[in-house]
Amino acid sequence: MNRYGEMEAFVQVVDQGGFTEAAKVLGLSPSAVSKLISRLEDRLGARLLQRTTRRVSLTAEGRVYAEQVRAILADVDAVEASIGGAEAEARGQLRVNVAHGFGMTQIVPLIPDFLARYPKVQVSLTFADHTVDLVSEGDDMGIRLGELRDDALIARKLGDHRRIICAAPSYLERHGMPQTPADLTRHNCLLFDGPEGLNEWPFRKADGSIERLAMHGNFRSNNGDAVLRLLLDGVGLCYAADFGIKPFIETGRLVPVLADHTADILRPVHAVYPARKHLAAKVRVFADYLVERFMPAPPWLMQPGA
Repeated sequence: MNRYGEMEAFVQVVDQGGFTEAAKVLGLSPSAVSKLISRLEDRLGARLLQRTTRRVSLTAEGRVYAEQVRAILADVDAVEASIGGAEAEARGQLRVNVAHGFGMTQIVPLIPDFLARYPKVQVSLTFADHTVDLVSEGDDMGIRLGELRDDALIARKLGDHRRIICAAPSYLERHGMPQTPADLTRHNCLLFDGPEGLNEWPFRKADGSIERLAMHGNFRSNNGDAVLRLLLDGVGLCYAADFGIKPFIETGRLVPVLADHTADILRPVHAVYPARKHLAAKVRVFADYLVERFMPAPPWLMQPGA
């Protein structure tokens, strides 16, 4: 195999977590993959991987090399796709990063159909409820909620989402339904250990302006699923994203609260990916697929007071 083959073998070892799994993807024996990596390291004069009996991990040099090689392989994929028919040539591992709640409710259910359409693509989905650096993490795409802050990324809008104050009927039976925002001082609010703006709930004032009130409660988490679990169990009120609570609102397990007072704020959802001269076909077709499924009316979007 040539240098391209060595690079592809290296990336597969990193992505698959070992020589055996990489060999399955490449259609080679584990010993052949090991020889390719050894030949690559000898040629470079640097150790790229730390090997143990259980796993392999990147050295400092390996992390730098992996970042650069992914960009090279993506450009090769894009060039070949542009010549041979882009959608038919979409192939290779597609690394996508997304927030856990949105990923589990909106992205994961779409993966089977996407893989059926593009059988040469392998999707690697990772979850993080904080913003990650796509380039340093080796991700091809991220799904971002809220306003974008990185001008270096290419963005495609997938829709909007909103947050709704809600509670389980069991909580409201015990503590009563708040009638005004001021009543929330007597209620328990479930909070997010993350962007503080999520714990400052927005309300419309009589003059039309928006007032944000800091909430207090006895539970907070950096995991939206944990907050949702306590919300459903009737522990408190929450300012929750519609993509996570819509099914529970529709079945009556959750009830909107203070809908006439809450400011209706739409927050965008984007697919983002690093700007490159050539965009890999696997990235483009996945972005196209998400736009097709989510636009113009995202399935999760709830109307205020719904």
